[in-house]
Amino acid sequence: MMTNLNKQGFDGALAWDTPGTRSAYRRWAVGHMAEALGWVALWWGMVYVTLLLPVAAAVPMTLVLFALMVPLLIAFGRLSRWRRIRRILTTYPWRQVSGAVRNPGGRQAVFVLPDPDSPEKTASLKPATGLFRTWSREALQDYDDELWYAGDPRFACVVGKPGPRNLSCLQQPTAFNHRTSPRRKGLSPEARRRARAIGARVAD
Repeated sequence: MMTNLNKQGFDGALAWDTPGTRSAYRRWAVGHMAEALGWVALWWGMVYVTLLLPVAAAVPMTLVLFALMVPLLIAFGRLSRWRRIRRILTTYPWRQVSGAVRNPGGRQAVFVLPDPDSPEKTASLKPATGLFRTWSREALQDYDDELWYAGDPRFACVVGKPGPRNLSCLQQPTAFNHRTSPRRKGLSPEARRRARAIGARVAD
């Protein structure tokens, strides 16, 4: 099935129905599951080692166990987005854009994507950072050359390299946060419908 990735708005086949999307999603899910289980196995392995040590040596090992909890929780936090990614892929079509990576004022790079209701306008999404990593424009150069994305950058998007490959989920901090006011202005009825379909907060 051929699909036009250069259309505007919400037109076109859903990303989920585009060849390669489901296998890319499975690779994402399996990879993040393996990462999370790896951290769990390492944590329990360190617990076992700690129990074998004398009390004097076990005390500093307890600090190591607490430190390992951080990447473990981060790994499960990433894995927990599996449902949101699937919802986005089954709600929006893929779009293709180049030159989407910006580095405002020397800070962390962001993706600048077109507003589906008004393509002349844009919205920015920031890639998730690791423990000691911030994404620079150079680190995201492959995405800047050509980026596939599905979603609405005013709420959340799945981004990836052409194929699609290397999927990631980016979202606005307020899109799913019930402690903030839901978005109200500048949304077409179709944008509202699709945003609600992925669980984003939209005012009536």
